[in-house]
Amino acid sequence: MRYMKLGLHVSIAGKLTQAYVEGVASNSESLQIFSTSPRMWRSRKFTNEEIEEFKGKRGNFGPIAVHASYLINLGSKDEKVRIKSRQAFKEEVERSKALGADYVILHPGGGADEAVTFIGEALSEVLDYANGLKILLENVAGEGNKIGKNFTELANIIAATKDGKRLGVCFDTCHAFAAGYDLREKETWHILKREIEETVGLDSIRFLHLNDCKGDLGSRLDRHANWGEGYLGQATITHLSQDEFFSQIPGVLETPGDLNARTLDLSRCREWLGLEG
Repeated sequence: MRYMKLGLHVSIAGKLTQAYVEGVASNSESLQIFSTSPRMWRSRKFTNEEIEEFKGKRGNFGPIAVHASYLINLGSKDEKVRIKSRQAFKEEVERSKALGADYVILHPGGGADEAVTFIGEALSEVLDYANGLKILLENVAGEGNKIGKNFTELANIIAATKDGKRLGVCFDTCHAFAAGYDLREKETWHILKREIEETVGLDSIRFLHLNDCKGDLGSRLDRHANWGEGYLGQATITHLSQDEFFSQIPGVLETPGDLNARTLDLSRCREWLGLEG
């Protein structure tokens, strides 16, 4: 029986290997980082020494995911934004490869009427840079005109991408709930799995974001909450733990607060999953 590897989104503030310091302190197994500021176009540059130190100290941490900048919008109606986004994502992929990451996770974007086509064209080009690094599309909360609030929309992007089967998916619980999937109900997990099978395929789901949600069901509010303080609660994690498919997928928590608060969230999730105690 496989074991669900779980951890936190951690910081690289000051030094790349700060990620591992926080990983050890929180008892994380899998990790996620931003490789540059998620809210600035100007990207961070790493020296060869920094990269080699990060790779050399990785130890047993894994999988390691890099979350792409929030500014990247490959489906924007603004051509200048699309051009900047495509270049920024290429750089994101290059940094992630250099760091030895397993996944780079992307919010697909949207806005233009032809958003799916634009996103597919950009991903077709960027996939050529990946060389073994897996690009994961993340489901979104459905805010505004963003694409990816359900698996049909994600499947449309994959279909619009040349050799799109090379793409994978990251499943976020907060986003799914905000988009209308009531994960507090056991039957929803069965419905969700059927939808995945009929669209992107179960094999495409490679990573989880386990986040409680500040907004109520269908709110389309992308606001994460600490576990037990949002609308999802223990029932969601209990149902996940009882599902043979979802309970085997590695992932991270992206909940708010300092490291102590997020570590408590991780411990609580592990307890609810039956991985502790």
